Amino acid sequence: MKMAYHNLKANKLKSTKKFHKISALLFLPLCLISLISTSAHAKKLSDYTPYNYDVLFTNPDCKEHTYKDPINSVKGKLIYNKPKNAYCKPEENKKVEEQKHTPFYRIKEWIRDPETKEIFMAYLSFSKKAIRDELCTAIKERGLKLTLIVDKNNKKRGMESLLDLKSCPAFRIGQDGISIPEVLTRGGEGRGKNKIGFAHNKLILINPHQKGKVKLAFSSGNMSNGTTTHHENWHFITTNSESYFFQSHLCLKKGLLDHASSIDVFTIFIKECRATIEAPEETDIKAFFVPAEGKEAMEALKSEMGHASEIRMATHRFSSKEIIASMEEALERGAHIQFVFDDDLYWTSKLKRGMGRNLYREAVHVDNLIQKGLKVKYIETFADSVFGARKVQLQHNKFLIFTGPMHDSYSVFTGAGNLTGAAFQKNFENFYLIKDPAVYFMFRLQYYKFWNDMGTAAEDMPERLVLP
Repeated sequence: MKMAYHNLKANKLKSTKKFHKISALLFLPLCLISLISTSAHAKKLSDYTPYNYDVLFTNPDCKEHTYKDPINSVKGKLIYNKPKNAYCKPEENKKVEEQKHTPFYRIKEWIRDPETKEIFMAYLSFSKKAIRDELCTAIKERGLKLTLIVDKNNKKRGMESLLDLKSCPAFRIGQDGISIPEVLTRGGEGRGKNKIGFAHNKLILINPHQKGKVKLAFSSGNMSNGTTTHHENWHFITTNSESYFFQSHLCLKKGLLDHASSIDVFTIFIKECRATIEAPEETDIKAFFVPAEGKEAMEALKSEMGHASEIRMATHRFSSKEIIASMEEALERGAHIQFVFDDDLYWTSKLKRGMGRNLYREAVHVDNLIQKGLKVKYIETFADSVFGARKVQLQHNKFLIFTGPMHDSYSVFTGAGNLTGAAFQKNFENFYLIKDPAVYFMFRLQYYKFWNDMGTAAEDMPERLVLP
């Protein structure tokens, strides 16, 4: 191409028509060079130093809970007990808190780390006293700076205990001053279609204003029994503050603190803030912050579902019409789809009324999909009462594992939000599309555990709802 160009130059480009033809030909490779140049700058989060990514599932180790009298399953087989480690009672939380290699243990490690000077947290709810105590100790002994955001409904349930964190600071010799925690509420701001739903984020940022090594955690679980006995997934990442991934979460932090007055205000800020990030967006993990990026999150999910040959899913709530339509299309073209739910959804269908935290219309959606080929199992979890339960244990994961026909076609979609319309349109949520083989492998292992060791098929469920 260079030689053709020099020959034309030597002929002084006598023909204008000929010149335009050659210019068009030259433009194509220049575009290709530009694309190659751009992709050459693309990074993976794993390219940054430092880097560590751990996926931890709660997987509580609980005792086997036996029925007073054996009961029949739907297919007539006697059942003597609930599946071990699926069903955990509240009094077993203390035992689970003592277990290592758990999300609860890792959170405590991060708080106790002498290098941890500042923590930003955002959760729908925060009721885990042991974590509050760890934060209080760090505030008193190390002057830890803490900013905590919870949903405004916490004012009705347990806000007093969170505000008690403000009584933790104590001036010690050697400290520059007293660090007083900020405990803020979000959610419900704005009016009409511009009104924000729940503040449903699940996020920890460690040393957010530090240069170099930083840490970030996101999860399906709240800072409650979501750290111990609920069935959840937690992601603990160590990265560099210069990464696009971490910088984007600083946008989320500022958005929640200073630009949360309505959907529009938050959306404008997030888009403008992202545009100022100098680092290229990573190719192995992408974050979506709702309500600003709910459409993008949904399109990413639907795109992965559209070319996957196998889809394995787990969620607590399930009502998104867009996701249901995409699942129907996938089933119609022959994709294999498996779904793990809390058994509340099974009993919602059988008893034709909302059970636990699920609604009847969610069960109707699932029943319709089962008729079209969806494979389902249920995690039998604890409730303190058959009807009107006040204390519950949940299968609270929210994730989709996509496997394509090619060996390198795989991804995981997960995060704070359920598979509902509000989670992609109104709530404050943080979702993630992950294309890291190690993360994908960990989710596949967990799904195998759910499906083969802990899940119960419909025909093996108890014929009636009885508590051990």
